[in-house]
Amino acid sequence: MTRSQSQPLRVLLWHWGRRGGGPRYTLELARELAERDDLEVFLSLSRQSEMYAEFGSIPVAGRFDIDTYTSLPQFALRTLQLPLLRRRFATYLRRERINVVFCTMDHLWGSFLVGAIRSAGALYLLTVHDAMRHPGEDHGMRQWLLRRDVAASDGALVLTESVRELLIAHHGYPRDHTFLSTLGNFSYGHRDAPRELPRDRPVRLLFFGRIIAYKGLDLLLSALSRLQAEFPGLSLEIWGAGDLGPYRARLSGLSAVRLENRWIREEEIAGVFERTDLAILPYREASQSAVVATAFAAGMPCIATPIPGLREQVADGVTGLIAAGMDPDDLAEAIARPLRDGALYRRLSAG
Repeated sequence: MTRSQSQPLRVLLWHWGRRGGGPRYTLELARELAERDDLEVFLSLSRQSEMYAEFGSIPVAGRFDIDTYTSLPQFALRTLQLPLLRRRFATYLRRERINVVFCTMDHLWGSFLVGAIRSAGALYLLTVHDAMRHPGEDHGMRQWLLRRDVAASDGALVLTESVRELLIAHHGYPRDHTFLSTLGNFSYGHRDAPRELPRDRPVRLLFFGRIIAYKGLDLLLSALSRLQAEFPGLSLEIWGAGDLGPYRARLSGLSAVRLENRWIREEEIAGVFERTDLAILPYREASQSAVVATAFAAGMPCIATPIPGLREQVADGVTGLIAAGMDPDDLAEAIARPLRDGALYRRLSAG
């Protein structure tokens, strides 16, 4: 790859995911990079992305958008067409003289397309959100695909130091090929003034995102039973898809719990964070969390377990509180502190 130092670097942002944090992260990144004079930004997106229309307002130099899938049969069919897609992708990269392909989140097809990047003479930069798959997501095929994608990259962008260390330890990745860029706030909304604890209704705690074992919903439910004894009327809202079966017994013994057990549409998210007061992240494992980025944009303090990735995102005593340990009592005490002290809540909201 050669270019004149006076010419802008030609960078293609590549994300073929359809929903979740990937499209939002890509959108925020594209908005920022498009403002730079030293870059020419190109996009490659899935037309099935739930945020596809929002990218239309970003001034970019070109686009290579594709149809991915909306069903398992479509996925199977289009996976068989990957060799043709790889040739088309390579042709586009060569024609547009792309210097860097920047994959903003790994995709099931990603590692099979790297040959197109190589043949076009471009470099491959990969955002590594998780150096290892989370518990419950770590079945063989997905782990293998992640390893292939990481091994194929020329550089890795990481969002926390903890991910960088795991990337080096578990993948043998060269440290000098890693780059740290912390996850910024997502622009679902912005508050100019700090929040106050509500006076006209009970406080609403928020658990947001997929319900999967490592997210620690059971810890939060155990903590809630303790908290409701001190704070009558305290409620919990659970917004996210996943299996509630393991939690039914605990839920049946609790009051004031709202369940929205489904995929949460992009256009709903701002309203969810506006109507609730305190984001709770009782995770047993995490690299970083888009929930934190969304909460901070809404001026909402976060309460988190002392997991390395979350400790990097949530500044203890500044933007939220980190529990002293992983016990439900530790989590309950961390949640209780801003509920007892409105001034503390306001300071955490101000960040």
